[in-house]
Amino acid sequence: MARTKTVAEIGVYPPPVGGISIHVARLCDHLEQQDVPFIIYDGNGDKGVKDRAVLPIPEVEQWSWRYLRQRNEDIIHNHFLRWQMRFALSLLKLKGKRIIHTIHSLRNDGEHLGFAQKMMVRLTGLLSDHFIAVSEEIKDKLVELHIPERKISVIPAFIPPGEKEAAVQIPDYITAFFDRYPRVITANGGVGNLHNGHELYGLDLCLDMFIQLAREDQELGFVYCITHVVDEDILERYKERIIAHGLESRCLLVQEKVPFYPLLQRSALFVRPTASDGDAISLREALYFGTPAVASDVVKRPNGVITFANRDSQDLILTCREVLHHPIPDPEQYRLEQEQYVQQTLDVLLNR
Repeated sequence: MARTKTVAEIGVYPPPVGGISIHVARLCDHLEQQDVPFIIYDGNGDKGVKDRAVLPIPEVEQWSWRYLRQRNEDIIHNHFLRWQMRFALSLLKLKGKRIIHTIHSLRNDGEHLGFAQKMMVRLTGLLSDHFIAVSEEIKDKLVELHIPERKISVIPAFIPPGEKEAAVQIPDYITAFFDRYPRVITANGGVGNLHNGHELYGLDLCLDMFIQLAREDQELGFVYCITHVVDEDILERYKERIIAHGLESRCLLVQEKVPFYPLLQRSALFVRPTASDGDAISLREALYFGTPAVASDVVKRPNGVITFANRDSQDLILTCREVLHHPIPDPEQYRLEQEQYVQQTLDVLLNR
């Protein structure tokens, strides 16, 4: 009988919560369900209490070179974004390991790589077994970087939440807010991140939109879950703006860490007005739960998401108004589409 191969999940594990860490945690749920042994190497290892055993990575790149000299797992699944990490781990192919990289983001990589770095990328492509690109755009960039196309699969990173996450309680004040307003618009992201001089996650646009729509619908509420704050002064200005329009009771800014998908389940609309983006897991989560979703047109969005012109608050208002009155007709087709990605990922990892 063949020995069961072990998997190394190398990246970040919650807390803190983020797109990659949630992806890793949910993927580990499925590995566990299928009795596939795995070890989590966690770049967030010293941050917060984990629900699984992890091996912390204090200094990521130094650790990767030490890891080469250790006893390694059979399948190396890397989520880190740096090409130096990808290259170092790809050298484990020389020890007979299976090397998989999930590419969650490739912002500006091709524009800023020097000759030596480009050679490192090519060697990574030659040594590694497979690359999982979370979007077609990322696949195209990988091909431009001379990663062999036959080694690339496009598989979005969304994995539906499992029972473990469902057991987490939402604070009473958030539940009461949703009970108070029949229709709630939700969004999430940071505050004070600037991209080309604009708020990256678009809280300013969300407020433009809600201030207008709140005048038209007295039963409408707005919740923004803040993932991080870069500039406290900017956050205070947003709070002052909410008060100036008399919307403090109808606009909830959540700063504590809470699971986001239970809020999506109860929302009338999810908005992602980002000025730059990848394949946002929150959008796919909204589609999975049948929640209408509106997003900026900065990248190609998943089938079922309604887009508006980036940084155009009037177009955002018009689009949200339309979607609130005419939600997506058949959410089941989008749900089924989102469910397939985890099995595709497992097939690549385990070489099925």
